[in-house]
Amino acid sequence: MQQSDLIDEIRRRSRIARGIILLIITFFVIFFCVMRSIINDVATYAQPDAVFYENDGRVVMATVITYQSGATVSYEADEKYAEGIDLESGKRLWRVDLDAKNSRDQDDGEAALLGQSAKYLFFWRNELYVIDKQTGKVIAQNDHFENLKSKMSREPLSTYYNHDSYIYNDSLQAVLIKGNDGLFYSIDGNTLKPAIINNDASEQYFKDRPEPRYNNLVIPAYHTDRYTLALLDNQYLAALQTNNFMEGALSKLNKPSVRKALYSYDGKWRKINSEVYINGGFLVNPLRHYQQPADSLADNPTFKQLAGNNGYAPISLKNGSLLLAHKTSTENTAAILLTALQPDGKKLWEMSTNFADINLVYQHPDKHQLYLMGQPAGKYDHRMKKMLCVDLSNGSMTAYEIK
Repeated sequence: MQQSDLIDEIRRRSRIARGIILLIITFFVIFFCVMRSIINDVATYAQPDAVFYENDGRVVMATVITYQSGATVSYEADEKYAEGIDLESGKRLWRVDLDAKNSRDQDDGEAALLGQSAKYLFFWRNELYVIDKQTGKVIAQNDHFENLKSKMSREPLSTYYNHDSYIYNDSLQAVLIKGNDGLFYSIDGNTLKPAIINNDASEQYFKDRPEPRYNNLVIPAYHTDRYTLALLDNQYLAALQTNNFMEGALSKLNKPSVRKALYSYDGKWRKINSEVYINGGFLVNPLRHYQQPADSLADNPTFKQLAGNNGYAPISLKNGSLLLAHKTSTENTAAILLTALQPDGKKLWEMSTNFADINLVYQHPDKHQLYLMGQPAGKYDHRMKKMLCVDLSNGSMTAYEIK
């Protein structure tokens, strides 16, 4: 082989080698990126145990935000923060790392927002966090309460809504604590002064609280001094018309039918539109309580069985219209629709939330805005990653991601 041919062959083999090396490098870069996205599958999401308050003319949502990553279902690395978020823009206003260690000397377990007083927010993750609502600064933790800290349980929470050793009671304006010595204690929500509770009925404060879900945020019927509306099927209707309180009627009322129509009552039950609403009900405002008027219909035992609800007031629009929540289908992951209806049954607008479940509802007291968070439709994913804002005047919506 001539020298020139040898040089050409060396160059050819060098190009092939470089190509192979480049191919291998490209493969490993792609493989690394894919594996990194799988292993570091990061999810940022909020909890429904949120509270709302005003600061400098804007509404702030305070909640626990989880930053989660993990390679497998069995292992996840969670970082949990107390955060204040501007409700309209989604901008974070302040953040506190909830990193106290529990009785196992680990900074893991769930976190919970216990409640708020006029001045403070009260979070729990292995320790109590007292946070100034306006500045987001930590004012106190367990060590602040010198005579109480040894009695404050540091067992990790299993779920954010199952914190049966600590609650915030709005009527008492105090954090209530089930001490590890078997006694009950309180921390005043404004002065932060601790005290022992000498009350044999203290245990009643620590009752289980239901997790916020779509099914307990809607009611099938209610009435005012002007009109009565209910979502009924034929068996509901028959039970009401005959005041049938027999076992079959009760069984039906306790297991609501899937397909319902809207009826009104003016001395007689009348269907007021032709729509069928799947798993529908009137969406309620969990921050507003509602007392049924004391009239003849309220005394009807079958109606009381039907309208007996969680005590929350149905959401109403400025023009007196109402908000129906209902599903697109019977599937568990089907999207929830919102339909605005006048009391005469006329539809004003309808929109899809793109949520399969609703876990948080907040109606702005002064504006035509409704804020919702929930689980995404079309998949089994319990995490609340998006805030949805609905303009109640026309059904238009905007949304932002929790970051």
